[in-house]
Amino acid sequence: MENNNLAVMLDSLAEAGIYVIERDSHRLLYYNKRVKEVSPDVEIGRRCDDVWAGTCEDCPLLAIGEKESNHRIHYNDPFGEVVDIVANKMIWDGIPAYAIIVMPHKMNHEEQREPRRIEKMYLRSLVTVFGECIIVNLSEDFYVNCQKDEVWEAIPERGDFARMNQRYAAAAVHPEDLHIFNKYFTREAMLANFKMGRQHIIKKMRRLMGDGTYHMVEFTAARIKSYDEEEYWGVLVYRDVNEEFLQEQKRSMEIEQLATAARGAYEMLISANLTQNTYYMLEYDRFDTKKAPVEGCFDELIKIGASTIHPEQRSDFVRKFSREALLTAFEAGERQVSLEHRQLGDDGIYHWNSTQVVKVHNPYNEDVLEITLSKNIDEQRRQQEIELEKERKAKELLEEALRKAESANIAKSEFLSRMSHDIRTPMNAIMGMTTLAKLHSNDEEKLNDYLENIEVSSRHLLNLINEVLDVSKIESGKLELYEQEVDLERLAREVVLIVMPVAEKKQQNISIDIDEEMYRIVLADEARLKQVLVNILENASKYTGAGGEIHFSLNELKKEEKKFGTYQFVIADNGIGMSKDYLEHIFEPFSRAEDYRDSQISGTGLGMTIVHNIISMMDGDIQIESEYGKGSCFTITLCLQKKELSKSIVDESSLPDEEFEGIRVLLVEDNKLNQQIAEEMLTLLGADVEIAENGREAVLTVMEKPQYYYDIIFMDIQMPIMDGYAATEAIRNSGKPCIDELPIIAMTANAFADDVKRSKMAGMTSHMSKPVDMEKLKNVLRKCCSWRRQKRGKGGMVHET
Repeated sequence: MENNNLAVMLDSLAEAGIYVIERDSHRLLYYNKRVKEVSPDVEIGRRCDDVWAGTCEDCPLLAIGEKESNHRIHYNDPFGEVVDIVANKMIWDGIPAYAIIVMPHKMNHEEQREPRRIEKMYLRSLVTVFGECIIVNLSEDFYVNCQKDEVWEAIPERGDFARMNQRYAAAAVHPEDLHIFNKYFTREAMLANFKMGRQHIIKKMRRLMGDGTYHMVEFTAARIKSYDEEEYWGVLVYRDVNEEFLQEQKRSMEIEQLATAARGAYEMLISANLTQNTYYMLEYDRFDTKKAPVEGCFDELIKIGASTIHPEQRSDFVRKFSREALLTAFEAGERQVSLEHRQLGDDGIYHWNSTQVVKVHNPYNEDVLEITLSKNIDEQRRQQEIELEKERKAKELLEEALRKAESANIAKSEFLSRMSHDIRTPMNAIMGMTTLAKLHSNDEEKLNDYLENIEVSSRHLLNLINEVLDVSKIESGKLELYEQEVDLERLAREVVLIVMPVAEKKQQNISIDIDEEMYRIVLADEARLKQVLVNILENASKYTGAGGEIHFSLNELKKEEKKFGTYQFVIADNGIGMSKDYLEHIFEPFSRAEDYRDSQISGTGLGMTIVHNIISMMDGDIQIESEYGKGSCFTITLCLQKKELSKSIVDESSLPDEEFEGIRVLLVEDNKLNQQIAEEMLTLLGADVEIAENGREAVLTVMEKPQYYYDIIFMDIQMPIMDGYAATEAIRNSGKPCIDELPIIAMTANAFADDVKRSKMAGMTSHMSKPVDMEKLKNVLRKCCSWRRQKRGKGGMVHET
């Protein structure tokens, strides 16, 4: 370059990169000092697209054409985040060339306004989505309220966070949920969580709304990154989830009968989303093979399942049940895919299982959903093999077996069809939202709201099914105590060993004290008793802090007793304790489910309900002493039969089957479907069934009939005109001869301990919870047969006319 002064001047431009390239070849003819700093490997003669590869899409030369110059803005350039690139035509030492100037971009007035406008829109969106928005500096104990409601009227918009936060909690949070708020949303609690690396704290609890009622809301505290890493900033918001919470409770009750029926018929029940490639085990405990996790990837589930299938059937299993095969079958219009196969059990033996995959209607999105049902059919297969052996000897037997198989397949298909329909029933709320969305398809705001509600509701469906299955376990437990010889000392030590790993992680000390002089060997349901003790010990560990103390003692109270012993189990901790208000509700189902459903604390909120029911089944007693902030003490007292003096225990299910022909039954039921179910079951067992559609009709019918006309009455509770309690009392007080002996059985969906107690107080003989099955009816009818024999023994007339 001839003018050295010009070169020095160009090199002095600290922010501007200037280089010159030949027009035809784009080879570098000149570059200043700034260019060399940004691209050290730049050299005269190299092509510019070789030096700065990947930046040509925004090159101003692409659109310069006949113009003398052109300008482009480029992002993420080697010369800066945002740069201006200007190209000018020129003659360089007689050579046609382009002079390229690259400088940092300077925003004009309009460009500077856009980020501020976006920030304002962002703040408006926050207060639209959330009920309130508070920005807080936890390090400096300062806050600013960006969105307030009626609850904030007496609280300043800014100030000391710790003090005002307590005022806010006292005014807004339901008293029974204050301990949750104080555990997670005080200044100290949030600082501790953020310092441990947590970015979000999300909990559900009840909050006071502007209309004076409490709504279930979702509180969220999220950490905000600041320039000073030593400071901890956060944003606090809440979202009203009351509507979906109420819908959730409603659907829970609606699907209880469906879930109970499915659990009774199958050992394994899986819900899967084939589109999302996910699954969740709804029922798994009673299945022979337990290799797969409770939830996870559906493809992995099929791989694990295939590995346990007999080699001769493995390819058929994959061909039918792989995700691709199921999607293809459902797309072709099939509603069900089934296979009977041999599967390796945990006992090392191949067992016959029947597996059906049923497509489930999905009204709220395009995801393909299915439910997989599997049960053991070893006994059925054994019978089939016997029949096949006989069928080979005679054509008549073969035809009969085929007719039975066809009948069984039809019955199976009808059952699955009904179950598929019942699965859709609890989705009525979701379908209602879908209908509203269609009606307001042109209203984008309403449409988005409906779709969000549908999405949230669908995520809760699996959890609801799981909770209802837990309720069904409580019901079935009333009839499933299996007593056996139990060493109480061994059982107590095993229980502690089960809980010990969890306690050791929290550095807790569990001590055990067993009465050395107690009589150890008793008759009890070992699994149920262990379930009770493990549940309480796990809760003690869960709600006791690190380094806490848990003490477990076992004593025999009345050692002079010979045939039976009175045993006392005491579990005490120095954990967080419970409020007196909550102790009154601790045994109620779902009494605290809302506190934990979306938290990291496991459990459905049914644990203490299950404990209470099991202890009631054992005719035992449980007492709780607790002081909030100091700990809890659970005392269980059981009267157990000592083994050496015990006699054989007769279980109703072990009694021999009897012929029930001629038993005359009065079925009191207002629901037509329930009438049909009970009547057909009783008829199949041989009973003669008459129906009354309400309590008053039942009373009149009994009074019109002769003495001993009916052998038994099955009485519903909730009926029009006169309910089951009033009808039973009227029958018992009628003065009819021997009416007190007539068995009256409550047949009702009211299944908890208080319902059983109330039916007994009304004069009912026994209590049978719905849904009704054949085994329950058989057990009741066996007792009825015993009563009939007693009538004959007394010389009473049977079925007078």
